Amino acid sequence: METVVKLAIEKMCEEIERLKQTVGEQQKRILELERNRNRSTVVEPSAPKNEDELLNNEQVKRILKIGKNSLIKLVRDGVLIAIRINERTVRFSRSAIMEYIQRKQASTTM
Repeated sequence: METVVKLAIEKMCEEIERLKQTVGEQQKRILELERNRNRSTVVEPSAPKNEDELLNNEQVKRILKIGKNSLIKLVRDGVLIAIRINERTVRFSRSAIMEYIQRKQASTTM
């Protein structure tokens, strides 16, 4: 019986060591991914205080963390006003986007 218990303990110790190694590898991978994410983060140039910046669809989607269909719905519903530059180009006022965010925050805190 003692032999069986010793074998079981040895097996468990081996499994614990394997799990420790796996956790260590995963922690290294997480650190690597975080470093890569920080490197790839794009910093938007800030607009002068007295000028309003025009944003394209991708910038607005990134700021609001929404997808294409959600952005289309916000424009269709009149929540966001799109500025049409020409037939194919649409821009959004940064100040209007920030006001929308403030309105949403105010409505969720009430």
